[in-house]
Amino acid sequence: MSQHQVHAVQQLAKVMGWHVLSFSNHVGLGPVESIGNASAITVASPNGDYAISVRNGPESGSKVLVQFPRSQCKDLPKGDVLQDSKWNHLRGPFKEVQWNKMEGRNFVYKMELLMAALTPC
Repeated sequence: MSQHQVHAVQQLAKVMGWHVLSFSNHVGLGPVESIGNASAITVASPNGDYAISVRNGPESGSKVLVQFPRSQCKDLPKGDVLQDSKWNHLRGPFKEVQWNKMEGRNFVYKMELLMAALTPC
């Protein structure tokens, strides 16, 4: 089931014009699953501003994270290292989506709504 959901995100990304950045059916990071392997995918929005990362395991379930543009992250520390404004185009840290509070009947419908909300008009 976890592989199926990650494959569904991959197909949905293709249909909605998102770019697949990484895909793995056998993730080597995170908690070890006693049965099967966790799968993961990272996709980027059509204009590259947002990224969605999904990790899905047979026991651990789904974990969905969104990466926003650095310019929208107010809680980033201000440092002296990134002084040039061109570095503001990088994305900021990932933030976890409260998947159980998302609107939608199933995993694919929720993911479609999330991708649509992050796709520019």
